[in-house]
Amino acid sequence: MIILAALYIIYESIRKWMTGLQLENLGVGTGLTAAAMVINAGLGAYLLWMGRQKRSLILEADGKHVLTDCWTSLAVLVGLSLVLLTKWAPFDPICGILTACNILWSGSGLVKSAFIGLMDTADPRVQAKLTEILDRETSARGLTYHSLRHRNLGDAHWVEVHLLFPEDSSLAKAHRTATDIERIIEASLEPRAFVTTHLECAADHEALHPQERNRRT
Repeated sequence: MIILAALYIIYESIRKWMTGLQLENLGVGTGLTAAAMVINAGLGAYLLWMGRQKRSLILEADGKHVLTDCWTSLAVLVGLSLVLLTKWAPFDPICGILTACNILWSGSGLVKSAFIGLMDTADPRVQAKLTEILDRETSARGLTYHSLRHRNLGDAHWVEVHLLFPEDSSLAKAHRTATDIERIIEASLEPRAFVTTHLECAADHEALHPQERNRRT
């Protein structure tokens, strides 16, 4: 929707430039445009902030959609001011085209973010945070880990990891340790996380799972 709006702005700017430029509704129109710009700026900024806080692509897209109207209104006011100051009418469509290009860039970023989510591409920030936590917690407990997987569910993160324990570890102790690590991860990710650990014995792991060794080599 944002990209289509930007393309339409470019079309209208070029069409009016070619068919003849004239200023219309300078009084009431200018006042309404300025008021709409202020309102849309506040609402768009709030939605964008909430979207980033909640890691919600929908809220972020809504915020950028509203800000599209703000940038359009700003382009109208800037273009009008330049025309009145310089008496050169093409400033109006030029500002419209520049604003549309900015909207295209914003819309393309949203499409990219949506594509990454649909293709289950790992978030590098979450990957780095999970790796840091697991490196620290497993090292402190004399464990190792592998097969870390995670994805963004929209309102939560899903995390799965395999923990390798020494051969002499009791099931009860291993389960308590794994639960502690799960809770640390859950407390570290926002807005929340669902963590599943798979407990394995380090001594016979490669014998039972030779495919893991082949993947590493």
